Amino acid sequence: MITTYTFRLSIALAAALALAGCGDHQPGDATGAKVLRNILQKNGVDAKIVSFKKVNAREVNRDKVNAFELMYEAEVQFPEGFEAKCREERERGKCAFLGLDEDRTFAKAEVHTSEGTLHFLKTDKGWMAEDNNVY
Repeated sequence: MITTYTFRLSIALAAALALAGCGDHQPGDATGAKVLRNILQKNGVDAKIVSFKKVNAREVNRDKVNAFELMYEAEVQFPEGFEAKCREERERGKCAFLGLDEDRTFAKAEVHTSEGTLHFLKTDKGWMAEDNNVY
């Protein structure tokens, strides 16, 4: 027969075990969408993430650095349209995150399907993304 004390102890132990693993979770769809939204916003792109899906992921461990790559497919809508000037882009910027390598003009409310990769570094506080936030 299970006593009330044993039952409560079992519940507390299960909760503690569940919480113990929370800090090690890898970034997923919700985190990826947030990172992409932040990056586009920081680059001056007025866009709405319509959908975001992780299509692949992998951990990369080199020289005591623990990294994570999240490959995604996203549908991005441009409420006011957008002029992507990719030829001028010299560093990994908005065009890279939109999966573009050529200049392109998007009409108002147009939806673009983007494929790309987000990079994360493992820190003591969680996974640091390319938007410089820790998740």
